[in-house]
Amino acid sequence: MSLFDWLLLAHLVGDWLLQNDWMARTKQTRPVNPAIALHCTLYTLTLLVTLWLAHDNPTAPPPYLLFGALIFLSHWIIDAGKLAERWIVRYRQSQTLMMRIAVDQILHLLVIGVLVAWLIA
Repeated sequence: MSLFDWLLLAHLVGDWLLQNDWMARTKQTRPVNPAIALHCTLYTLTLLVTLWLAHDNPTAPPPYLLFGALIFLSHWIIDAGKLAERWIVRYRQSQTLMMRIAVDQILHLLVIGVLVAWLIA
């Protein structure tokens, strides 16, 4: 599996398995709150551990601090900023829950893909 494949799995674990109902319901109530802080922290740690375990080039280690900071910040902005909902309104897409979930997940995966290509490849 490629590094992106591993990070995709880590994304699913961090964004779905490690997010409880309290985080999911509360993370968008205010831009800064304990739920979004905990969710983004767990998510970032999941991706950082996966990056550390899956990176196969010990002579050129990835910039963990920059990767972690950008993952944390982008995840916070996407989730707390309700970017999926804004995208759906802007582009007049379906208002269904499935569409909101799909747009949210695509935004997160785009960030991971860009960071892998830019920082690690």
